Amino acid sequence: MKLSSLRFTIRSFLERKHYFLIAYFIFFFGFFVMPSTHWHNNLFYGFILFPYLLTFQLKRFQIICQSNIWVLSMVLAGYMCLTLLWSKNADFKDYVYYLRRFVYLFVFLSLTIELVLRYPKFIDHLFVFFCWAVPISAIISIFWFYSSHSFPQSRLMFLGDQVRNSVVGANVCGMVTLVCFFHVIKSKESYVWIYTVLSVVILFSVVLTQSRGPLGALLITFLIGAVLTRNKKILCTILCVILIGGVMFFTIDEIREMITRRGFSYRLEIWQQILLRIKEALFFGEGISTENIFIMADGSKWNHPHNVYLATALYGGLIGLFLFFILQAVALWEGLRCFLRKNDFTFVALLLFAFICITTTNYRVISHPDAIWIYFWLPLALLAGKNFRETRLLKQTKKQEI
Repeated sequence: MKLSSLRFTIRSFLERKHYFLIAYFIFFFGFFVMPSTHWHNNLFYGFILFPYLLTFQLKRFQIICQSNIWVLSMVLAGYMCLTLLWSKNADFKDYVYYLRRFVYLFVFLSLTIELVLRYPKFIDHLFVFFCWAVPISAIISIFWFYSSHSFPQSRLMFLGDQVRNSVVGANVCGMVTLVCFFHVIKSKESYVWIYTVLSVVILFSVVLTQSRGPLGALLITFLIGAVLTRNKKILCTILCVILIGGVMFFTIDEIREMITRRGFSYRLEIWQQILLRIKEALFFGEGISTENIFIMADGSKWNHPHNVYLATALYGGLIGLFLFFILQAVALWEGLRCFLRKNDFTFVALLLFAFICITTTNYRVISHPDAIWIYFWLPLALLAGKNFRETRLLKQTKKQEI
């Protein structure tokens, strides 16, 4: 049997058994339960990456290439890998390391778009899955974590290793909160109270992480969403939260101390040093593999920029930052088009939240399977697939009318 025939046979079998759909959901479930990042990454490599590449077809590639979001994402990731050519001390291991991550992102975005095109209810089912998986894992995490830590002084760490970092976990939970409010509750009116309770549980877990960046991003996103969707209930709720939070901040010393004791967590010092470094390689950047050590005034050392925008400019220069902004602008435009057509604010909310969150956390846009895949890359891929499917259906309808 020829290799092409064998690949087609395997692909047909996997599609009949809905293999990639099942593996995709298991992969995302692993974010919240896997005790080891290494295990979870291997799950992606062995059960999604390898089968997908083995059965990948050129005609599917030609379809996916018609998505502007996908193309811009690959251009950005490709350019950041290209910066290896002028990175200091880049060796063969660095090339293998980052080119692999380009392939990981290629597979993840491509497979997500394919699943959206193949299953009309895929996005709805995925969002409902998140709205159940996250609060359940959050409840378990709360009991697990505070059984050995002081409540509520200690910052909540979630059960799954991929979201155990408090800030990263809050980003993921914040994203699911937006899904609950702007999509699931709206589409399942008979179960409003159930998903309202689930969203409150998720919000409570975000508060327990004491992560100011994600909480601020949530407030801003909800406020913009309430204004644009003219949702008076959400607007009143957010204004009440801001008012009550302000009163508590100025009147209760413990809460004020909890919020202010960490200051800016060295971020301002790090960002000042990064800006100086950016000027030294303004247009093309220092290269993505460049090692960075930032020494603070108190002598502590950090190698994490804590800002994706500055990190992109540092590694890829103004060209990399420009490509990143173009990707965001196109995605927001397509999200707004979706909102205007369907009155669905979900993707605009998810994009706004992600774009705000990455100003205070993360640093590389291309990585191994990581939480940034959930709250940044996943909304982009889902939106790309959704808009492409609707555009194709519209063209088919017009042909039938003619």
